[in-house]
Amino acid sequence: MRWDPRKLDSEWPFDALSTKFTLDAESTALLVVDMQSDQMTIDPDSPLAIGYPQIVDYWNQRVDQTAVPNIQRLIGLFRDQNRQIVFTRNGNVTATGAEMTERLKAKLSAGSPKSHRGSPGYQIDERLCPRDSDLVVDKLTSGGFTASFLDHALRNMGIRSVVVAGILTDACVFGTARAAAELGYDCLLCEDACATFTQRAHDEALLMHARMFGRVDTTEAVLLELR
Repeated sequence: MRWDPRKLDSEWPFDALSTKFTLDAESTALLVVDMQSDQMTIDPDSPLAIGYPQIVDYWNQRVDQTAVPNIQRLIGLFRDQNRQIVFTRNGNVTATGAEMTERLKAKLSAGSPKSHRGSPGYQIDERLCPRDSDLVVDKLTSGGFTASFLDHALRNMGIRSVVVAGILTDACVFGTARAAAELGYDCLLCEDACATFTQRAHDEALLMHARMFGRVDTTEAVLLELR
């Protein structure tokens, strides 16, 4: 089944304003955003879970039963076709996070994951383990292109379009997708290979992208288009 933005927003002029393109397998990369070990589940005893218990089961099930399996399917296709896969990792360089912005320092103090580069929790989840041919980009910001070599690398690889998956849909995923579109890449968000804390936030982010900046579709539709 295809993802249809009109089911969520019947008034927006999608035919007039949405960005239309067809993926070309040879120039398309898979961009997997921040699927890091310490973010795969929410600890029910964490400050976040205690303050917002309603998100715990939704997040844990969405990541484990929907996002991870669909990212695995996407990775499988890109590996079979010898196409480029990119992983981003987000987090502080130092254990204290002294180099982070004040906004992010506050989140660390509030109980967000405290893994830093080199720590076990910072690594990509073992179910999605990168290979030597994959590009791994470390970042300090939500968007994968900000203050990183990602754009430079993709252009040198001949990439013109990206399929984006990962977490959080409305934060690092959307920020990366928006930047990709602004830089001139055709950008498709794979809706069932992403997750955030609520269905509403997930849908809102997808709509923001679909209205003007790129495409949104399901894993199955992407696989069919690229085969």
